[in-house]
Amino acid sequence: MLRNFETVNYLPILSVRPAEMRALEELPEKTKDLLLPVVHLRPWMSAHQLDAVIGRIKDAYDDRPIIIGMSSKEDKGTRPVHHDLDRLRKSDNGFEEWCCFMREHENYIPSVQFSPDTSYENQQIQSLYELGRGIIFIVPRRAFGALSILASRVSERTHGGQGVIFILDLEKTRATDLVEATARAPQIADIKLKCPHCFVSISGSSFPETFAGTEDQEIFERRLFNLLPDKNRLIYSDRGSARCESQKGGGGTPAPRIDYPLRDEWYFYRSEDATGFSGYQEQAQILVRDRIWNPNLRVWGTQMIERTASGDSSAISSPGRATAARINIHLQRQTFYEDPALAEDTDEDWQE
Repeated sequence: MLRNFETVNYLPILSVRPAEMRALEELPEKTKDLLLPVVHLRPWMSAHQLDAVIGRIKDAYDDRPIIIGMSSKEDKGTRPVHHDLDRLRKSDNGFEEWCCFMREHENYIPSVQFSPDTSYENQQIQSLYELGRGIIFIVPRRAFGALSILASRVSERTHGGQGVIFILDLEKTRATDLVEATARAPQIADIKLKCPHCFVSISGSSFPETFAGTEDQEIFERRLFNLLPDKNRLIYSDRGSARCESQKGGGGTPAPRIDYPLRDEWYFYRSEDATGFSGYQEQAQILVRDRIWNPNLRVWGTQMIERTASGDSSAISSPGRATAARINIHLQRQTFYEDPALAEDTDEDWQE
């Protein structure tokens, strides 16, 4: 086992996108040691080679143990990296290419790829489990009906789920979390019954898609987790305050907006008329004067907001940088959710 799952209290699901990788990279070192990211492979910006993807993950998280999964196939893409990712998705011979890729990267904790052919899937489980690093099953909402069968099958091949985490991916979550908690609690209990040594996580993203007239929103995936009755062998997960899918282009440049994560909600500071950097500076100034601002939380994201408020145009001047700052703060808050004072215990300073 590369990580003792009993010591992990946060499994953020991230993707190899600029804002998410920058937010992870700029976390304090002790925060990186505590959380355990789940990173889905996808092309890195305009790079042609898969090595660029691997290198960006290493830049962000060094050689720490990290869970690696596969993103969905993209509709378009003809670069070599697209072909490499397609090769890793192939189920032939028990996902042989995927298993070989995992063997080559000793700090990767593998996430299983699913297949209609259960014989290939079982072969993959066996190969990945024999690596001795732990093994992760990210189950999409559409497959929740098969959880009981999957848990039994996994239990048979992993000594009752030793070194196993099931992540129930709700994908887009909404204010119906009470209903979800009521529905998922029996499923989680059944997984634990059939796979008694495993850990279970439930994940998703409730980050809003529109902001007009919206000043704040509760983090519904956190409330859902808090409503679950049995926290034994249960690990919190979300998408780090990113959306399940990146927004498509179109609609013009978004209005300048600074987001500020707390433990249980997000606050949004959106300019109604100012544009460009002046809009970001205006909203940053309003935020740092607000009663919810915590000057003792000294992480890269908060310092980016402070620099923006002071007029530093090299800080937040675009939606991507604002997103990276938000995700960085969110990751810090959720890692220390049970002891918020520890989130402030950092002496690290960041320079652009």
